[in-house]
Amino acid sequence: MNPIEAITQNLSKLTKKEQAIAEYILSDPIRPVQLSAEEIVTKVGTSKAAFIRFCQKIGYNGYSEFRFAMSRYVVSNVPDDNADDAIKSIIDRYINFIAMIPSMVKLEDVKEVATMILCAKRVKILGFNRTALSARQLRLRMSKLGIDAELIDDQVQMRDVAAYLTKDDLCVIFSIKSDNSFYGGHVRQMAQNKVPILLITMTPNNKLVDDVKKMVTLPFISRASSATFLDDQAIFFVFIELILNELAKGCDIN
Repeated sequence: MNPIEAITQNLSKLTKKEQAIAEYILSDPIRPVQLSAEEIVTKVGTSKAAFIRFCQKIGYNGYSEFRFAMSRYVVSNVPDDNADDAIKSIIDRYINFIAMIPSMVKLEDVKEVATMILCAKRVKILGFNRTALSARQLRLRMSKLGIDAELIDDQVQMRDVAAYLTKDDLCVIFSIKSDNSFYGGHVRQMAQNKVPILLITMTPNNKLVDDVKKMVTLPFISRASSATFLDDQAIFFVFIELILNELAKGCDIN
């Protein structure tokens, strides 16, 4: 069930304040993607607590999960006026998802990520299978700025790294679904050792979130798109360029 269906099917269960939120969103479904929860409740004239209750009543844990579902729904339902033009159709879909990044990641988030990297004694970047490509890209792009980092894409190495990193280091993890069964043990051990962990993912509700210092959630193009062959690495690559832009400022490159 998509979020619009979830809203319409649960309208009778909502209070008047919650129904006001529902009507505001139904009148223009792009609003939860473009606006924060605070902006929406201000425009509707209700409270953030009411908004959270609204999200829960229609089947979501909270605003973040609802907003993510709305993002997927809006982008996957963009009308295709050029069905015969496969090139334009695919490019337009990537453009739409890339354009969603500013609604999910603020400049302050990117600055914080850059600061974490620049202040770390050692930086280890973890990725596995597909996300190893993104981890490698970040390491290569950082090396252009003279910032040293190590790519870890092997389970044995990950276990070793989790054992010896300290609070002065930084572990960056690229994980589309933030699979607890794969990274969970490593993350828990690093959390116990007070190692700062930066999780770059596309799944906001995951079992790793409580043990990481910073989580960045990006648009999930392969799940949201009906064209399932579209690849999530392109989204990671764009975010990497945002990080590099801030790192370059921090390195005071002339």
